[in-house]
Amino acid sequence: MRELLAKVRFKRSPPTTFGAHCLCDIKRETIQLFLAAKLSSGLAWKTVKEMRGLLGRALGIAEQWEYINDNQARKTRLPRRPHQLTPKPLLTPEQIRQLAGELPESARSIALLLVLTGLRVGELLALRWKNVDMTGRTLRVTATVYDGHFDTPKTQRSNRVIPIGAEASNILRALRYAAVKPEDLVFSTGQGQPLSRHNLLRRQLRPACKKLGLHGITWHSLRHSHATLLDAMGAPLGTVQALLGHSTSEITREVYLHAIPEDQRRAVAGVESLIFGFNRTQTDSTLSPAQNCAVVSN
Repeated sequence: MRELLAKVRFKRSPPTTFGAHCLCDIKRETIQLFLAAKLSSGLAWKTVKEMRGLLGRALGIAEQWEYINDNQARKTRLPRRPHQLTPKPLLTPEQIRQLAGELPESARSIALLLVLTGLRVGELLALRWKNVDMTGRTLRVTATVYDGHFDTPKTQRSNRVIPIGAEASNILRALRYAAVKPEDLVFSTGQGQPLSRHNLLRRQLRPACKKLGLHGITWHSLRHSHATLLDAMGAPLGTVQALLGHSTSEITREVYLHAIPEDQRRAVAGVESLIFGFNRTQTDSTLSPAQNCAVVSN
């Protein structure tokens, strides 16, 4: 089984539980218990799904080679994906400005570009100057980097060209020096190697967020914030999907669009104004909640 697992591409470390098992000993119940144990251990549902997919592909090869009669992994079932009850942290425009004022370079430019473009942090750290068009104000996404290893973007749609605004252009212009070469990374070490997202997170982003009282913020939170701000501006779902490089609009809708509380309040107030009229739903901010209730009820 270990040899079969090695033939299947898996972006995380492959499960080693079945490496020493004989193929004939791997039954549906064994796999089902393995998946349940992984979920109970705290692994994300998506990660466990990927493990199930890896086992399915490995056993599929064994079935093609007639080592086994059927693929037991196909008979397993994952529980329904749990809903995200706690909203993922994201930043308001004011918090973004505060964070930018607190961050040192290079984290400041990286954070601002992530929230202004919606790129994945790996895509931004893999960006080369040859893919930055300052005249046309576009970025071409052709690669990603993780722990110093370059790879193709996450999905086919992740290979994309996105527009950038004046602020993002100014940030990039400030980073570009006269002797820059087309193959040079926009963000790199003194030796020309890609920056470590983990070191930047630990040494620069987290301390700045802690000082500002912003909890749970990661590089990905900035991408989430970009998507939510696009939604708040009324950008169509298809536009948001294209800018973020998602393979399907469902990912954009279910995972990335988190309504800002102020937008929710305005939306609810808008419904009330349609039903009762604006004057009746308008409240005076100088009154107490009890007084406002009295005004509305009169």
